[in-house]
Amino acid sequence: MITEVEIDEQVAAVEAAERKLDQAEAHHAGAGSEQAVSELRVARVEAHAARDKLRHLRSRYAAEQAAGRTRQAAEAGFPERERKALGKRLEKARDEAVGALREAERAAARLLAATAAYEELVRETAADLKGRGLSADDGQELGGTTGGTVHLGGEVWRPADAASLLAAVARSAVVARDPRHPVAQWRQRAGLADQVAQDALLARAAGR
Repeated sequence: MITEVEIDEQVAAVEAAERKLDQAEAHHAGAGSEQAVSELRVARVEAHAARDKLRHLRSRYAAEQAAGRTRQAAEAGFPERERKALGKRLEKARDEAVGALREAERAAARLLAATAAYEELVRETAADLKGRGLSADDGQELGGTTGGTVHLGGEVWRPADAASLLAAVARSAVVARDPRHPVAQWRQRAGLADQVAQDALLARAAGR
């Protein structure tokens, strides 16, 4: 913030620089020497710089004073009762968002743990079936495995990457709310097999 004291000090600096310029001009008129010319040039530069600084300070001071008056008028039009009411609304909305965030974090942790456990079981089962010599490659759908996928009881069980599934869920939720959001443009990097596994779980979760 520019103060009146700073402006007064700069006014004094301008006056001093102009007095020095007057003296240099008088000396140059009488002497006309090379030194007198040099002194005159320096005095002119200093006087010009001092005046420029004063104009700059006055301009900033005027702008700051105008901004202060505008601020005071705005504050007068925003009474305390209104400010408090708005603050309470903001606080309530923030607390609800924080509560939902905590729930989402807990749900995400459960999703990661449960999906990882499911993936591990599918892989263990596939290894067990392979060890028993039961392969689904020959079309025996009642029990067998191929490529880490389990065929059992007429169903297909595919291991799904937990982190990729969580990302897919987040993207799906964002797409439903705002298809143009950057998160909605995420592209899955999962392989084809993992994508199929994700789709199967997501479809079952949606009741399809």
